[in-house]
Amino acid sequence: MNRNQIIAIVVIVVVIGGAGVFFFLQPTPPTGQTLVYETYGNPDYMDPHNNYETFGSMIHYNVYETLYTYEWDTLRTDPVVPLLAENLVISSDGKTYTFTLRQGVTFHDGTPFNASAVQYNFERMLGTFDPGGPVWMVAEPILGGQAIENAVFDENLTLHTSLWNQWVADNAAGTGAVNVISEFVVEVNLAYAYSPFLAAITYEVGAMISPTWVESLGGIEVGSHDPTIDIETMGTGPFTLTEWTVDERVVLTKYDNYWRNTASKTQFPYSGAIDEVVIKINDEENSRILNVKAGTADIVTVNPSSASLVYNNVTPSAFASNDGTAQSLETNLKIWAMYPSFSIADIHFTMSETLNETTLGRVVENPYRLKNFRKTLSHALDYQTVIDNVAQGFGTQGQGPVPIGMFGHNDSAYQYPYDLEMAKTFWNAAMNDDGLDAILSNNSYRLVFYYNTGNEVRRKTQLLLKDGLTAMLALPGVVAPGTALTIDVVGLEWSTYLGAARSEGVGCWMIGWAPDYADPDNYVGPYVKSTGTYAYWARLAESAGWDEAEVDGWITDAAQSTDDAERIALYEQVQDAIIEHAAYIWVYQSLTLTVTRSNVFNAQYNANPMHSYYFFHMYKGE
Repeated sequence: MNRNQIIAIVVIVVVIGGAGVFFFLQPTPPTGQTLVYETYGNPDYMDPHNNYETFGSMIHYNVYETLYTYEWDTLRTDPVVPLLAENLVISSDGKTYTFTLRQGVTFHDGTPFNASAVQYNFERMLGTFDPGGPVWMVAEPILGGQAIENAVFDENLTLHTSLWNQWVADNAAGTGAVNVISEFVVEVNLAYAYSPFLAAITYEVGAMISPTWVESLGGIEVGSHDPTIDIETMGTGPFTLTEWTVDERVVLTKYDNYWRNTASKTQFPYSGAIDEVVIKINDEENSRILNVKAGTADIVTVNPSSASLVYNNVTPSAFASNDGTAQSLETNLKIWAMYPSFSIADIHFTMSETLNETTLGRVVENPYRLKNFRKTLSHALDYQTVIDNVAQGFGTQGQGPVPIGMFGHNDSAYQYPYDLEMAKTFWNAAMNDDGLDAILSNNSYRLVFYYNTGNEVRRKTQLLLKDGLTAMLALPGVVAPGTALTIDVVGLEWSTYLGAARSEGVGCWMIGWAPDYADPDNYVGPYVKSTGTYAYWARLAESAGWDEAEVDGWITDAAQSTDDAERIALYEQVQDAIIEHAAYIWVYQSLTLTVTRSNVFNAQYNANPMHSYYFFHMYKGE
């Protein structure tokens, strides 16, 4: 062997050895991490079949699972990823959904997941059925569900119980809405073809709860919440709920035997790095921002009103290529801003004859039952100032309940302009023709506009509404109230806020809507249908001049139609009707804002309109 050959062999050995050394020096996958997320508010319930707000749904997204889900790493808004199901076959008439389920999955208590568990969960949905909750989106299209829903909204517990018992018996006989075909095959039958059905049950209302756990707590009680399931959890997801201290924090702990522990690493190699998620309740926005800058928080909720403290106004790049650094004012933060969403923000009116007014502390006549007064307020809000100065450009003026850009949106629908002269015209009509002054006298000439504490966008928007009404009252020719009006803007803690909204305790209050599924039915249902969540809270069916039967009929026909042109025409009628009724002030449709520390990875998918934060795929770098 000559000298050159020896050198070559030595070089090869060194290179190979170097490669081996390099291989073994690769970073160890992160494990045992704690992630701190600071936000405001509180969950309503931990029961996914009855909770209907975004904080609780975020928890459920990490603790419970549905049959299908959305793509983890895109902005796609249709559920195409099998989760607890492996496969789905839909019949040619669109009314039968046959799911083949994933095997080897267990609930956190060890109960096997199978077709009987799916059947049980559907039965629990229609059994507990809170009228203020999300079950309507399952009940209305599913075979036999509409009759149960009608009984619930008629507050007829006896009929609800009777119908539900028969519904369950039909399922047991294999002739019902949810039939067990085999251990891992379940069939769901609809009353009519309903194209958004899979998306509807991908909302957290379709989450699977351990039947064994429910039965250990006494089983399904028709028409009632279970107090334990309202505050504890038992799902199949990557985390368990280990603490919920109202107004302080929620703690999630990784479930070591999660069924996706290995499979998830193909797409997200560091999935499972987070052992504990601490969600801290911090109503002070400036404090949240300071904490993420200092590193004591990893992710924070930042309202658009404070975007200028973290966001540099750079136009977003294509989502897939945005690593979060280009839009941040500071190198230790990542920002994903200004992506489209289907979330809308609006001011709601309660339209019952009287209010059990929270701040006044007594039952009063309700000025918001007068359409002319509602139209006054609709013209008194300076929408562009809200968008430019409050939302910091993170929105466009709303145009009815169906978001701009979604199928079925009515592009020609009326938008109330900020116009104090028009506001004065409607105010004078309310004073001269509707008896508004007597109603205001009954309220001690005091109006209260509400927001939930911690939400600066809503607080500042209500202040602008107050300013607009005050400016209108100063115009020449306005019919003055008997005594000068006092207008207060009052904040309530989140759960108190929701409770007051449900129970006619607030007359003018601001909230929003993030989609349960991307279809107009998910907007006109809650906002306009008489049994819908917001319509029910607003007592829309009780309000003068509203044709409940006709408009509900349009909504039902649109939901059941398979003709896109027919659906669009019906949804246009619905949108025109609710806008003319001035039941809501359609303030703006929002754009996204996600804020994390620079060492947090995979949090940006929260920008998907159908996602919340999914902590299992996240990790923290050095």
